[in-house]
Amino acid sequence: MPNTVTHRSTPGPPLKLALLLYPGCMPAGLFAAADMARAANLRSQSKLIEIAWVGVDRQPVPTWQGPALTPNLALEHANADAVLVPGLWLSSPEGVDASLTLLAPVVQALRALPRQTALWSYCAGVALAAGSGRLKHQRATATWWLRAPLEQQFPGVHWCFDEPLVTGPRAITAAGANGYLPLMLQVLAARMAPQALKDLQELLMLPRPRTVHPAFAGHDLMTTTQPELRRAMLWVQQNPASGLTLPQLADALGVSPRTLARRVQQHAGMPAAQWMRRIKLRQASEALCDTALPLKRIAAVLGYASEAGLHRAFTQATGQTPLAYRMAHGVR
Repeated sequence: MPNTVTHRSTPGPPLKLALLLYPGCMPAGLFAAADMARAANLRSQSKLIEIAWVGVDRQPVPTWQGPALTPNLALEHANADAVLVPGLWLSSPEGVDASLTLLAPVVQALRALPRQTALWSYCAGVALAAGSGRLKHQRATATWWLRAPLEQQFPGVHWCFDEPLVTGPRAITAAGANGYLPLMLQVLAARMAPQALKDLQELLMLPRPRTVHPAFAGHDLMTTTQPELRRAMLWVQQNPASGLTLPQLADALGVSPRTLARRVQQHAGMPAAQWMRRIKLRQASEALCDTALPLKRIAAVLGYASEAGLHRAFTQATGQTPLAYRMAHGVR
């Protein structure tokens, strides 16, 4: 399965991560990613990730309403295992095309990367990754309000806007301005022991700005450190609500249904079937809060058998109708 995360139990060479600076980028996520990498190295007492700051060339790069930053290396000379592309400021979806034109040298530099170099991006930075052609025929996500221009300009990408994080063999994409957090957490989960990762989360992870309803507390990648349960959560997010079964999930993870049910109960304090339903309902809650999509469309995207079924399950779990929830928790 494409989103498998396996903890690396034996030390290996550090992952060489290039943090890409380009004109108009919003570098806060790059600084946060660098801090997380340094903290992971310190916590593990080994060099898990090696950071390099790169640009199309080594000239100072003006950032969005911030200082000019000077790369250490040109991207083509970085010899990176992965490149992290930060977001950029867009005032409207219509700005995607103009930004791609203005940043054509950056897009070209990404296109010229060796095939084995992984490309990671989040928020509006995903547009640059898509523009490079390196997301073609792959699953990817991005900030929800860029759905229309991205689907129109890059129909060869398998867009999954209902998923906050999508991983693949050569790319990781995340939605939202804080998308670097789940992205880096996904990367570190494959390279750190669960307890070490938990320590890192408690030290560095920032809470989401929107209050999470108690019904969905603990049902997200940010708070789950066990690799097997993270894999399970990703599988549930990717599959339609009407087709979720414990045997199928257990088969995808390579464990018995009984073993999986026991582990979920120990972790979440609820039966596995209920846990899976809550994960899908959390996806619905995020769509209600972050998009203007009608409930019927949300139900279809998430694979519910009917709008009425989603309405009934959501109301039962939260004590609020989807409309009331949107009005209370949605971004205004």
